[in-house]
Amino acid sequence: MNSVLAALLHNPLVWRGDQLAPADDAVCSGFAELDRELPGGGWPKRSLTELLHDVQGIGELRLLQPALGRLARSSEAIVLVAPLHIPYAPALAGCGIDPARLFVVAAAEGKDRWWAAEQVLRADSAGALLFWPGTLNDQRLRRLQLAAQDSNTLAFLFAGTAGAAQASPSPLRLRLAAEKGRLRIDVFKRRGGVMVRPLLLDISAESAAGGRHPPTLGATGGAPAVSYRLAAIRTVSFRPHYPVGGPSALIWNRALVRADEGSRGSRPDPREGGSRNRTRDDIVDRSASRSVNA
Repeated sequence: MNSVLAALLHNPLVWRGDQLAPADDAVCSGFAELDRELPGGGWPKRSLTELLHDVQGIGELRLLQPALGRLARSSEAIVLVAPLHIPYAPALAGCGIDPARLFVVAAAEGKDRWWAAEQVLRADSAGALLFWPGTLNDQRLRRLQLAAQDSNTLAFLFAGTAGAAQASPSPLRLRLAAEKGRLRIDVFKRRGGVMVRPLLLDISAESAAGGRHPPTLGATGGAPAVSYRLAAIRTVSFRPHYPVGGPSALIWNRALVRADEGSRGSRPDPREGGSRNRTRDDIVDRSASRSVNA
């Protein structure tokens, strides 16, 4: 081989198509096998990542838990745009994600969702964006990818596997499925060589082996997730007892106070007596009787 060509191929600025593309900045996924298959060795920033799956609760959010926990502990905001379910705050706190760092945008399906997700990326003030568009649109996908390129926010888009047959400007696309109690991951589009075979990750076991918190973020399909969810329910009481302990006591105290006030509504408090419980007509009648007697 020509010496000039050999020197050129060994230049770190040159990317060969059979190798994973380098990434300027990436966040470790928390799973060594997956990091070896991702360009840059982790979830890439300045890039839109698609997670395609048809069944909810197979571990699609537990897959992101280590990265999201790391961002939350660094005081980064995590924004969810149009999530399919309300986040379970006690489980979030239990797995190391402070609910105070979580923001949910409940946007209507259609252009409002895409607009909200694009604004999160253009603001470049959040650590991660999790987006459920409902339906895919090529033009809006391109706008979102362009916004992601100019942002340091981790951008994840969740959609059905039917979208895998369509072209997409997203540089990284993963197909997820449950298989034999594990999460099957097929990286079918990336900047680099073709993936030889899909990965089978035991997310619960790998997270525990890595010394991380139990993986319960949005999990509904696995036995470990269900058992920990029940434990969280036993630990946190939603009765109006103050204060509630834990790392997010202030948030829960405020929420419980508001819920208690909302349940009472505008009805008179039976604990209060005297003139505060008397009606206006009663006060008028008593005043009139005093004037007559006088």
